[in-house]
Amino acid sequence: MTAVTWKLLTTVSDAPSAEALARVLADEGILLRVVSEAHLFGQASPCRIFVDSSQIYQANWTLSQRKFSDEELALMAADDLIGPE
Repeated sequence: MTAVTWKLLTTVSDAPSAEALARVLADEGILLRVVSEAHLFGQASPCRIFVDSSQIYQANWTLSQRKFSDEELALMAADDLIGPE
């Protein structure tokens, strides 16, 4: 099995937004990791999203097709917390 080489894709302002964006990327089949420096659950802290280096172009293309505002990411994260109706 080939080892994964991680490459930084983007940094977002908080964990819920990172998780929402990660879900979009994962739905496209992109292998990723979300890394946060937050020491407490719910602590506001920037999160970095890393992707498999072999998929960096696909990940950038996916992001370029979907420009999310901070508000949109917050709404997507809130939907995750609320769940299906």
